[in-house]
Amino acid sequence: MKAKRRNQILIGGGLVFSIFFSVHGDGLCGPCDPLKNCNPILKSGDLFPPTSFSNFLAMDEKRYLGVDAKAVFSMGDIQAEVLVIKVLNTNCVYCIKSLPVFKEVFEAITRDPSLTKRIKMMAIGAGDTPTEVAVFKEQHAVPYPIIPDTEFIAHKAIGEPSVPFIVVTRRDSQGKWVVATVHVGLTFSADSFIGELKAILEIDPDTLKKN
Repeated sequence: MKAKRRNQILIGGGLVFSIFFSVHGDGLCGPCDPLKNCNPILKSGDLFPPTSFSNFLAMDEKRYLGVDAKAVFSMGDIQAEVLVIKVLNTNCVYCIKSLPVFKEVFEAITRDPSLTKRIKMMAIGAGDTPTEVAVFKEQHAVPYPIIPDTEFIAHKAIGEPSVPFIVVTRRDSQGKWVVATVHVGLTFSADSFIGELKAILEIDPDTLKKN
């Protein structure tokens, strides 16, 4: 059933692309191809869709995000000023290739007292089960939480983009997450991304929102 669900979101890209993506990421994963969703619906100024997740987080991950032990938590429960959300798939080779940069970003934030409580990072595993996420985190030593999105609920809510897809959000005065910027694929270095995050911290989030 899971493979069938994943194949339903395969977007055409020619026979070669279809074969490649069915093996690596089941149609989700790949560079920005003109026939794929390179211009996702979610853009700067949008509110990140209110999304809830089953709480499969380990205790240290719950503490990191500031969510409690309830069975379901929402994006609004996460405690931060800036939240970096990476949408991935555990079978995606491009997602795996991007892991070192994001680990470097996470470690840089953790080392900086002026950033560590203000910026949090998480990933959403589009189509992944809790078991797949747990194995992936251990195999690749991923230091930030990855939340299973087995039924693609969050992935669909943000426009079903190709992965890896990165959303940087800023909490507004009402506690909602406003999209500051998005990246389709890995288009930056760790240093440039840290600079981007610092700049976003200085922005009044209410000025980001679309009228």
